[in-house]
Amino acid sequence: MSMQTTVGDTATSPRPWQHLAVLRERARGRFKPTLLTRIERYGIRRDLTVPRDMLPTRVPIALRPMTHADVDILFPDDATALSPKDRQEVVWRRMFIDKAGIANGIVGVDERNGRLCAALWRFWHSDNALVRRIGGFPHLCPDDILIEGHYAPRPYRGVGVMPVVTEMVAREAAIAGLRYMHGFVGTRNRPSLKSARRIGFEPHLLHTRRFRLFGLLVDDRFDVFPDEDPRRRWEL
Repeated sequence: MSMQTTVGDTATSPRPWQHLAVLRERARGRFKPTLLTRIERYGIRRDLTVPRDMLPTRVPIALRPMTHADVDILFPDDATALSPKDRQEVVWRRMFIDKAGIANGIVGVDERNGRLCAALWRFWHSDNALVRRIGGFPHLCPDDILIEGHYAPRPYRGVGVMPVVTEMVAREAAIAGLRYMHGFVGTRNRPSLKSARRIGFEPHLLHTRRFRLFGLLVDDRFDVFPDEDPRRRWEL
């Protein structure tokens, strides 16, 4: 089924406890303790014309557009019961929603019980204005799709949910005639890089974000790897 979405949906506002956490994270992300700070990520790419088998999972999944009610379930009003790492995940997603909204978001639903088991955002060539506002991503071509913000609640981690959701999105994009699926992974995040490789991604470019003058100036650079670059062959 088609789940093409449009830009313009309003974002869900953080709750009071989240306002402070979001402001703290924004300050941490914006202001740096040195004159120059550099962050690097791999831009990974998958050729959607190459067919791949669906990976196994113990969870039957259906995809649908994200709603504001979904946001409140996945990233709850009161996250004090969550672990510090999971609370951080909630804050990061709320910060992303502040910029991206939910119109491009989708969720995975466990068909056995109706519970939410995954979330991510998809962006197309028509979303380039939104992608620029979000920041940190290159211009998308007409045959590109970008996926970002992958999230699975704790009960659905380690059971193959996110790779299957990604594969479902990839197949829909291929049917729509798109050629490349893009994502971004930290250069030191080997578990995520290995997972991406298993579902057909390879490093395509290096994204370098520089924070200058203690973070007051920010710029992004995207360098596509030459064909002979060993990073394309996962010699990481």
